[in-house]
Amino acid sequence: MTKNVERLQRRMEELTESLEKHNANPGSGFEEVKSVEMLIKFEIYLNDAEIGITDGIYLYMNEEGAIVNAEYFVKEDGDVTIISFSDEQLEIIVELFADVFTVNVE
Repeated sequence: MTKNVERLQRRMEELTESLEKHNANPGSGFEEVKSVEMLIKFEIYLNDAEIGITDGIYLYMNEEGAIVNAEYFVKEDGDVTIISFSDEQLEIIVELFADVFTVNVE
């Protein structure tokens, strides 16, 4: 975990430097960014019966509008717990929500 925190700090320093270069020269690119992939996150809140507890599903879609991942979340007393769905559970989520959302990318 410590290595990842340190890695994040290094990345933020690189990105801050890149932003400063871009602000000084708006025509410059972001050389530190290798590629960009679009991922859209939807938060679906489920009906809860317990006061003070909110649960739901984080739904992730790619630029084609396909659901590529989903996670179950529980928010309680300021804490958030996220649980990944198994492959079988993900299949159910995809089948349930595949036609609910539409993505238009221009």
